[in-house]
Amino acid sequence: MGVPLKTRLYYGLGKHLPFLKIHPPSDIDRQAAMILRPGRNTILTWEKLETGGTMLNVPFSPRLGRLTPLVVKWLKPPSHRRVELDEVGSFVWELCDGQRTIETIVQQTSKHYKMHRREAEVSVTSFLQMLHERNFIAFYKMGRKKGNRASADLESERLETQIAENET
Repeated sequence: MGVPLKTRLYYGLGKHLPFLKIHPPSDIDRQAAMILRPGRNTILTWEKLETGGTMLNVPFSPRLGRLTPLVVKWLKPPSHRRVELDEVGSFVWELCDGQRTIETIVQQTSKHYKMHRREAEVSVTSFLQMLHERNFIAFYKMGRKKGNRASADLESERLETQIAENET
């Protein structure tokens, strides 16, 4: 079922005029969030450090304007910035391959670092949220293969029908 035109226009306006502080509702529950799959941004390059961490190389996006060529010519800004992740961040970063769900990443992190599951869930989800806000990762639902329906798709459909039933 599609979103009404009035709602799309309302939230589209809020997206392009942030000072209005109009945001779509974020009624995603914990179960629906845990089946998402984080995947790395393909523009980023990264390398493993000897200390156990990871160095991310994030390219700068050129902001075009009249003075940009002059500023670039005189100041010679760097072409990318470097972000260093610690050992735990590096472990989570390597698991963000688009194949593993957040639930799997939380389980593997709690097992590897001998943490309580809830503690690992809070730290991993907040770290993934921070990476998402900086456009280092994106979240995906599991796609369907030809003729097959994966259990994650069935689970997400079940959750969507529950949400729709609760709204009526």
